[in-house]
Amino acid sequence: MYDRILVATDGSDNAQRATRRALDLARQYGAELHAVYVIETRTEYDNAIVDPDTVRQNLRADGEEALASVRTEGEPDGSVITSIREGVPHEELLSYAEDQGVDLVVVGAKGRSAFQTVLLGSTTEAILRADQVPVLVVNSTDH
Repeated sequence: MYDRILVATDGSDNAQRATRRALDLARQYGAELHAVYVIETRTEYDNAIVDPDTVRQNLRADGEEALASVRTEGEPDGSVITSIREGVPHEELLSYAEDQGVDLVVVGAKGRSAFQTVLLGSTTEAILRADQVPVLVVNSTDH
């Protein structure tokens, strides 16, 4: 049913829940798992008195840490293909999904951003609205 599954991660608790669900699905279907972390090029720090290169380096380090966590969780069954991209998160995730022939995108209901919408994170909502690929939204609480 699924050959390639993409999980979007930002290192948040919600993203970790989405990762666990994506790993379960990848194991169930024998699918290749891709994990992507997007460094948002437009951040809340844009107008701050902070060196943009320092911010980008810190965000890249956060991304490497988040992806290392996904790789560690996926190790028992095989490798996880990881990527760090820069840009607008939903655009980068959809572009990656198209480039890699992804069958399913798994995202958390909310991300780490301080600018979250009430019900869904803005990235999740934008991916759903694009309607380019099937999307599984993992609830922000465990049941």
